[in-house]
Parts: sequence; structure tokens; C-alpha cells
Amino acid sequence: MSNTMNNAANGGVNGGVNVVNIHGGVVSGPVAVGPHAVASVTTIGSAQGTELAALLDRLEQLLTEHAEQVDEPERARRDAQDVRQELAEADPDRSRILDALRRLSVRAGEVTTIVEVVNQIRDLFG
Repeated sequence: MSNTMNNAANGGVNGGVNVVNIHGGVVSGPVAVGPHAVASVTTIGSAQGTELAALLDRLEQLLTEHAEQVDEPERARRDAQDVRQELAEADPDRSRILDALRRLSVRAGEVTTIVEVVNQIRDLFG
């Protein structure tokens, strides 16, 4: 571990600056430096992934069935597809998924069953 890394790991006593300086090699995974810094990783297990896929299938079915009651149904379907595509990524973008789910809740606010499925997806992912 380099001296800079030691300083950062020991509370940032490097002239008041929090620094991670990595020399050579590969770093994979979250890195957080500084007071109150947080690094997190969200992984989706196979059982959870299967349940999410089933919920996304149900969501897309409901969006088709209730298209007349959904604001901007084409955009709502795109939001659902964005969630599915992002969850398939090796490193899903949590904020992108949550933003799409928020938009879906707003667009389908009049259809309780859709909002319930969106909430189940959010709960599983969150």
C-alpha cells in the first residue's frame, strides 16, 4: 500500500486532503475516501433476478393492457425497457433505474396494479 493510500485510510491526514493513489495493477470495486464516505455495491442474486424478470414481464403486460389509462404509454414502455436493460448490465446504474421507476409511478398513477408492480420492483432492487 502506498504512503498516500495509508494516509487516506488513516483519516485523510495528508495535508487535509483525502486521496487514493494507486500505482500499477487493477482496482475493481467501490472505493470511498474521506469523512463519511460510503462505497456500496448492489448485486442481484439469481432468485432475485428471476423475480425481477417476472415482475418486469408483468409490468410490460399491464402497460399494454392499460395503455389508455397511462400517461404517455410509449414512454412508460420505454421506461420499463430501460429498467430491464439496466438490470442486465454488469454494474447497473441504481439512480437510472430508480428514476425510471419514479417516472413509471407518475405515468401510471391512475392504475393501482401497475404502481404496485413498480413498488415491488423498487423494493426488490432497493
